[in-house]
Amino acid sequence: MFNKRLLALAVTVAIIGIVWWLWPRDDGTLAEIRRRGTLRVGLDASFPPFENIDADGQISGLDVDIARAVAADLGVQAQLVNIGFDGLYDALLARRVDVVISGLPVDPRRTQDVAYTRNYFNAGQMLVAPANNPDITRTADLTGRTVAVEWGSQADMEARRLAEQIPGITLVRRETAAAALEAAHSGAADAAIVDGVSAAGAAALGLRPVEQLTDEWYAAAVHIESRELLDAVNQTLTRLEDNGQMAQIRARWLANSK
Repeated sequence: MFNKRLLALAVTVAIIGIVWWLWPRDDGTLAEIRRRGTLRVGLDASFPPFENIDADGQISGLDVDIARAVAADLGVQAQLVNIGFDGLYDALLARRVDVVISGLPVDPRRTQDVAYTRNYFNAGQMLVAPANNPDITRTADLTGRTVAVEWGSQADMEARRLAEQIPGITLVRRETAAAALEAAHSGAADAAIVDGVSAAGAAALGLRPVEQLTDEWYAAAVHIESRELLDAVNQTLTRLEDNGQMAQIRARWLANSK
C-alpha cells in the first residue's frame, strides 16, 4: 500500500512538473511597463480615422484614444511609436513596442507568435440603404435593384457573389466607397455595399445599416508571452464597451467617415 501511495505521489509530482513546464509563463512585460512608466504602443499613423498625424503634428485617432485608455488604467503614459504597417509585428516580436493598436485585422496565422485581445471593431462589408426606404431589410430584397460598390474592392467581390445568388441585381461601380455611398444617397443606386469604416459614416448621408455581409475584426496584439498585459488590455476594452465609452470613441472618429 505504501509503495502504491508513493508511486501515486511521484506521478502527481511529475504531472505538476510537466504542466508547470509547458504552461505559458508571463514574460514580465506588464511589470516592466509599470516600472518604466510608459506603455509603448505600435501603430501606423497613416490610417485615418484610426490613427493619423493631425494638423498640429500629433498622432490622433480612434486607436490612440484606446491606447491612452489602456495606459491610464495601468497608471502610465502612452508612448506612441509610429511604424509602417508591415513592420508592426516585427517591432512587437523584437520587443520594441509592448502592444500594437493599429486597425489590426486578426490573423490566425500569427497566433503562434502573438496574442490578440478581444475584438473592438468590425471592418467587414456592410449592406446599407436609404433610411427612408423600408423595403430593403435583407440581401434577398435586392432582387431587381441596383447596388453601388467601389470598383475592384472587397465590396465589389461580395456584390458579385450576391449577384450570382440573387437574380436581377445590377451593380453600379464607383471610384471610391464614398462615391458608392453618395450613389445610394442620391438615388443613383438603391443600396450600397461598403466596408465597416465607411458604413459607420453612412448615417450622415441618411443611410442605415441593413446587413453585415462579412467580418474583418480589429483587435490589439501583444507578444504571445505577455499574458498579464493581454489580460490588462482586455480589461480596458471590456470596461470601455460596458460603460459606453467605446461607443463614444467610435462615434467621435467614425461618424463622418466615408
